[in-house]
Amino acid sequence: MTKPSRQADAGVVLINVLVILAIASVVVFLMLSSQEKSLQRAQVMAQTTTADALARGAEASAVTALRRDMIEAPETDNYAESWARVDQQQAALAVGTLTVTLRDAQAKLNLTRLAGGAQTEVEALLQVLAQLNISRAEGAGIAAEIAARPGLKNLSDLQGIAPATRNLLDPFVAFLPAQAQLNLNTADPLLLRAVLNNASAALRLVQRRAAKGLLTAEDITLVGAVVPSMAGFTSQNFDVQTVVTINDMTLTLTSRIQRSQNLAGQSVRVVGRAYGVPLNSVPPLPPVLVPTR
Repeated sequence: MTKPSRQADAGVVLINVLVILAIASVVVFLMLSSQEKSLQRAQVMAQTTTADALARGAEASAVTALRRDMIEAPETDNYAESWARVDQQQAALAVGTLTVTLRDAQAKLNLTRLAGGAQTEVEALLQVLAQLNISRAEGAGIAAEIAARPGLKNLSDLQGIAPATRNLLDPFVAFLPAQAQLNLNTADPLLLRAVLNNASAALRLVQRRAAKGLLTAEDITLVGAVVPSMAGFTSQNFDVQTVVTINDMTLTLTSRIQRSQNLAGQSVRVVGRAYGVPLNSVPPLPPVLVPTR
């Protein structure tokens, strides 16, 4: 009579053992999964730290190049100068790839200057819009809103601008410090036509710039034009973008570098930094034909 009882007890014991084994298996699985996730997190953190260090290194290289240029060639800023050679097409590294793009932020029409209602700047904006087939009425509305809302930082902050208009304008305009002038050495031909209001003179200047690598006040005079009050031949604001890819992780760092000079001396510093923001504020680097000597 005790045999069935022993069989039942054995069955209960077996079930308990199986339950314990199942629980142990789950615990082991969770521990291994947790360790794997921890390892993955650690790997991602290591990759991010490495990518950030590479990006900051590229940023520092741009600062150094712009500081050197400020000392050696303060009278001009153009894409034929050595600072522009910081640009690096996608390069293979031991840990991944690196791409660096340095652009003159003053290659754009500075919309901040419209905040004071300056008629010259307003007319230049209207000329840009006309070349983009945007109505003068819409342009006047944009200029009026900028004048009425000082402190704007981005085109997206404008309330009275259509998305299509914003996309068309984006490569040619920016909100920069109020004193920043359009650099005729780096500006797009469309902007040269707009600020000079002389298509023929602008074309000849584009040709001279391609042949010489830069423009001077004498070049403007030779084509029968006058240097606009909103324009010049130097820049103090630059954007550098670094894209680092390690395995399947990509880090994009965009930095605004600003140069200044006062009684305390010369200064070159990073005044803005953002991750994951594409550098689309300046047209691509134009081809430059360096003259043979």
